[in-house]
Parts: sequence; C-alpha cells; structure tokens
Amino acid sequence: MGLVAGIGGCSAPDESGLAEGPEGSLSDEFSTTPGEPNHEEITATALSFLRPDVVAALQVANVATDVEFFLVNANHFDDCNFSGGSQVVSRSQAEAVAQLSPTAATPESDALAIRAFARSLHALQDFYAHTNWIELGGDELVDSSLKPFPLLAPYSTIRSSGFVVVQGTGGPKHPLASRDQAAPYPSSAVVTVKQGRKQSPGLISGTVDYEAGNFCPESVAMTHEELNKDKSTNVERVQQYEAAKTLAILQTEHEWCRLRALTKAKWGTGGVARLDQWVASGATPLACE
Repeated sequence: MGLVAGIGGCSAPDESGLAEGPEGSLSDEFSTTPGEPNHEEITATALSFLRPDVVAALQVANVATDVEFFLVNANHFDDCNFSGGSQVVSRSQAEAVAQLSPTAATPESDALAIRAFARSLHALQDFYAHTNWIELGGDELVDSSLKPFPLLAPYSTIRSSGFVVVQGTGGPKHPLASRDQAAPYPSSAVVTVKQGRKQSPGLISGTVDYEAGNFCPESVAMTHEELNKDKSTNVERVQQYEAAKTLAILQTEHEWCRLRALTKAKWGTGGVARLDQWVASGATPLACE
C-alpha cells in the first residue's frame, strides 16, 4: 500500500477522540487558500529531507484537516481555543508515536503515524496565521522544547514570549483584556492583559462564526477575516503573512525533532530507526540533537 493511499484507508481508533473524515488524495485541489497552497509549501520546505512519498503523504493529511475538521476550532487554533488547540497537537503526536513501535512496522502503521503527525503540523501552522502572535511582535517559536507540546491554559503565560493566553472570561476575578478597536491594523490587533498592576501582551485568535464555541472575550474579539494571515494576496498584511509563514516553517522543522525525541523516549533507538526510514536516500536530515 502506498503512503498517500494509506492515509485515507486506515481506520485505527483516534486517540484524540475526534471523528474520522473522508479520504484525501494528491488530485484533490484543495488548500486553506485555493490557488495558494501554503500548508503544502510549508510542509515541503521544512521537511525537504524526507522521501518524496512521505512529504506527499504529509501534505495530503495536513490539508485534509480542513475538510475533516472544518467545523472544529481546536484544529485551527480559532476562536481563542488555545487549550483545545494545544491538546490537538499533543494528542496527535502521541498518536503518531504510538504507531512507531519497532516491533509493529507496517505500511499501515506508517500511514497512521504520518496522518497523526500531519494533523499536529496543520494546527501549529495555523497558529501563526490565525493568532495575533506576529502582531504582538512574536519572533520566536511558541514552544521549542523536545517534550510533549504544552497545554496553553487560559490566562497562562507562554514561556517563550511572555504573552498571556486570552481564553474565556471566567468571571470578575479574571484579568482584564483590552485593545484599541479604532486603531489601524496592526495596532488594532495588539491586546493588553491587566493582571493586578502588571500588564502583558495578550494572545488571541480570530473568531469563526460557523465553528462551535467562541472563547474570545467581546472586548478584544477580532474575526478571522480581520486577523488571518492565510494568504499573500491580502496587501495590508503581506509583511505579517511572510513572518507567520517563516515561523510556521521553523515550527514544522522543530516538530520533526520533537517527534524523534518523543519516539525515542517511548520506543528507544528502534523507534527512531523507523523515522530514519522516512528520510530520502542521500539527504541530510535536521540536526536535532
């Protein structure tokens, strides 16, 4: 079974608890932005050292997220659902690792691992395009550890940037979040969170009306149309689009290293050897360790 064909043909239980979706194929001309295949390009650029069939399978599974989980904000870091989005990443990568046992190496398990890993990549690539990370001046990765991706809990502080996660209102004891809605972009996307006497940049993401569950406080909410950096053709956000795409490439590169580390922690060198088989002959993989 080819890897691309195997992406849609496998039906193992999904540990994330999310529903299975339709098959994807390279002939499906679908991307988040039709005619501008950003997820495909980011994945291919970051993981260019992998075999072409592995890259193709990752692209198919990545883009399929927009069909399978069209209505699920967590898979796209929409609606300020940061806790849900971070759980999609960590659970999907745990799924991928579970399929990489050195004693159960099959084309089907490779396809399942690729599908789960690609799902995590889609969410993280969307993170930079759908949030105000760039507008806040974020120029580092949201997480660069080799441990499981951390939970982005409501009103927690992200270690790498110092940004506070804005999610929900939570009653009168919750911090106050504000932004200047009358300011021109990108200043209009700068959110400030007041916690006692301390003020910190606040991380939000765009709201999508057809997705269930909006966790953005009304005082700082911006629609997906107002905030997204999904395409270069939005002339007012070209600089922010390029910055988001650059960080998405770097994060995708890092997630390969995280996958290797998590696989080694669970399965030892035998598990890592399975990932090594994904690398193209003669290619130089990332120096992860």
